[in-house]
Amino acid sequence: MIHPQSEEKLHYARLALNGATSENIVDLCKRYLNVLAEYRSQLYELGNINVRQKSAASMSREDVAGARKSIRAAIENTTRERNRTELLLLSITTVSGYEAVEMLNRRKYEGHSDWELRSSGVKSTSSSAQDLMTIQEAVDLASLLRREDHVTQNSTQAVERQV
Repeated sequence: MIHPQSEEKLHYARLALNGATSENIVDLCKRYLNVLAEYRSQLYELGNINVRQKSAASMSREDVAGARKSIRAAIENTTRERNRTELLLLSITTVSGYEAVEMLNRRKYEGHSDWELRSSGVKSTSSSAQDLMTIQEAVDLASLLRREDHVTQNSTQAVERQV
């Protein structure tokens, strides 16, 4: 362990994100990204200060190299985790009108697979004029469906790992 308190905080933030619901996943992603940023910052500080202090105190050249290697690996892992979480956050919060229509058709939303994006909104060609959604409503719905899909996939993977 490089920085036990921070690693524990990071662990609990990761667990919270893994147990997220479609309602809180965006907030938990943001929280996890903040914890990752704090941890990464601490790793940089640790690499710059402690290795220099300990090397002057009596660490062998191999010990210094090993410490730097461990810190570098932790920074790389943290960076990968940050990139993965940023991509997740982007994928569940950024939806275009075209992507919303594609998702509605794929999910056969309200029993229709013929949703179209129009200048006036999103509408199924086989439904009445009253079934018109604004583009923003369709985007918000698609974002919710993406969050639900992610939560379902994540919980399925968690169950598979336990078996």
